Amino acid sequence: MFCIIANTLWAMFGSIWRYFVAKKSVSGEIVLITGAAQGIGREMALLYASEGATVVCVDIQEESNRKTARMISDLGYGKAHAYTCDVSDYAKVMDMCQEVERTVGNVTILVNNAGIAFVNRLCAMSKEEIERNICVNALSHFWMIKAILPSMLKNNYGHIVAVGSMSSFGGVPLLIPYSVSKYAIQGLMESLRKELALYENCQIKTTLAHPLFADTEMVRKANANLPSILPRTHQKDVATSIMNAQRNEMVEVTIPGHYLALRCLIR
Repeated sequence: MFCIIANTLWAMFGSIWRYFVAKKSVSGEIVLITGAAQGIGREMALLYASEGATVVCVDIQEESNRKTARMISDLGYGKAHAYTCDVSDYAKVMDMCQEVERTVGNVTILVNNAGIAFVNRLCAMSKEEIERNICVNALSHFWMIKAILPSMLKNNYGHIVAVGSMSSFGGVPLLIPYSVSKYAIQGLMESLRKELALYENCQIKTTLAHPLFADTEMVRKANANLPSILPRTHQKDVATSIMNAQRNEMVEVTIPGHYLALRCLIR
């Protein structure tokens, strides 16, 4: 019990300290964000661009994704790049990332944010809905990391961010495939962090962010069925918290932040 309390307090104080220290600059970084066409992804694209980063917007929704890039240019943050890609498709991800490296440069910050959710009872979900949920929310992280990590290892520099969910703390009814995919992201990022430590003096960082439920279109649809257990957080606040966590090189963060203690207790 003493160890649990000590670890919890250590995590809480560590998070508070990292939150208030000077944040690492992202000016000049090349930031690739999946799911940039709307919601948290768009907000993060605008935030990183405002801090001087070159932003690569990736989404399957071509026009909305291009709109995000145009918004960055119109605000005077510099030129952003938009790439249309189904991130659940391994071959398309590899082709897209090669094109990004050729035309923009080596990605130094990868933000795996793309996600979808189908709200229904498990037995009422189709095979295609379940597969799509797992492929977009979980497998895309594998494909993007496999495409980007080699250049990071070569340069011994980079940061990989994953947008998980607090639904991975405990199962959520009517969102079973979504919740399962977020459990997978948690396992992937924890394992990846430990594997990177096997490389000598590895300078590649990882951050796993667990939002509660942001006020996005996807969550609004879920909230219609589960209003009591899905309180919303404004998507811009979520995006800001994720970017700050990356800039402060935090390994794990919850949004709202006080849920990190719950995470530690569960572990």
